[in-house]
Amino acid sequence: MLNHLYTKLSSGLQVIRVPMPEVKSVTVLALANTGSRYETSKEQGIAHFFEHIVFKGTKNYPDPQILAGTIDAIGADFNAFTSKEYTGYYVKSASDHLKTSLDVVSDMLLAPNILQEDVDREKGVIIEEINMYEDTPMRQIGNIFEALVFDGSGLAHDIIGTKETVSNITSEDFRRFLKKWYGLGNLVLVISGDASVVKSDKTLELIKKYFGKDAGQRDTERINTQAASQKEPKISSKKLSVTYKKTEQAHLCMGWPGIDREDKRRYALSLLSTVLGANMSSRLFTEVREKRGLCYYVHSDTDFYHNTGIFGASAGVDPSRIEEAIAVILSEFYGVVDGTKPITQEELKKAKDYISGSMVLDLEDSRSVAQFFGMKKLLSDEIKSPTEVLERFEKVTLEEVQAVAKDLIKQGECRLAVIGPYKSKAKFKKLLGLK
Repeated sequence: MLNHLYTKLSSGLQVIRVPMPEVKSVTVLALANTGSRYETSKEQGIAHFFEHIVFKGTKNYPDPQILAGTIDAIGADFNAFTSKEYTGYYVKSASDHLKTSLDVVSDMLLAPNILQEDVDREKGVIIEEINMYEDTPMRQIGNIFEALVFDGSGLAHDIIGTKETVSNITSEDFRRFLKKWYGLGNLVLVISGDASVVKSDKTLELIKKYFGKDAGQRDTERINTQAASQKEPKISSKKLSVTYKKTEQAHLCMGWPGIDREDKRRYALSLLSTVLGANMSSRLFTEVREKRGLCYYVHSDTDFYHNTGIFGASAGVDPSRIEEAIAVILSEFYGVVDGTKPITQEELKKAKDYISGSMVLDLEDSRSVAQFFGMKKLLSDEIKSPTEVLERFEKVTLEEVQAVAKDLIKQGECRLAVIGPYKSKAKFKKLLGLK
């Protein structure tokens, strides 16, 4: 389907080039091997905050207007994203503008201005972002759920941080953060798109030029975040969190301890998750929304991290019928295990076809292709082609799907977080079988 070219430069920077036939765009994506998981308690939110700061100006683009204006002038798209275990920065442009894209991305990561006045001004922006999320239960429920299940781990705190930690971050904190986490050895650069441009030796020379800027004294080696993650607790023993909020819709997240991203069962688990709640023909959507009208949204959730994971479901439901909704969702999960609702060969085939079709659509876009190849290298230190991944999904058997369900979906191990007009935990404890 797609092949790649891999180069590790003497600077430590790993470069992946993915030529795409008949595509005229190019995405320049820089992925950093850092995220909110690795923050200390005092610097919570700094990885996300840094993402904001690099857009405030760099050596070659000294203010945000010049930076944004440069990208707008070539009709390009640029943005960034921060997660628990990675951060990404990208520019997607017409392939004629590759030089500008490389200059912008490299300047943001290697030569950001980091001015204290910009830091102070942006604190207000991020605090308003925190307020927005707190006023959006559909988004906030995921944070509360992860705080519950990952308590004691770096995965527990919100990516955006708290108002207190954000307010106390200084420009000097950012310089230390940049020096520690943004050495070229801790980055993966992906160039995907127009095959004639991406495959060219000139492109590799341009990468060496633009990412050869003086980055100060930064490490050329990759930070072993996987080893650091192994030292953290996997899953908390806590089972229930109920947050009172007067809302017209109640929001819930529930789940069981899952598996890490290196576990060979992850393909089987992804297929199980697809059957249960990945689309509008899934079991959860059919049973919870279509047949009973209990919710507006419901879907399965599968998260894979370095040493742990979670598998479950989320929903926004009628507050007066939340007990029924939780009972129905639980019955769909437990039914797979106790034999009352086993996964069928037909469902497995449909799940494989759904994943295959979705991947094909995603890989028509140069940015999605860049993320596909880059994430695997950054997080698992491997590069698998889409064809290899799809072949692995195709080999999954019904017995493997049933086995992973039995391994994970266990009575008494479900965790539940709820936001809604509830002042008592009693009925939720009863549903989970807690004392």
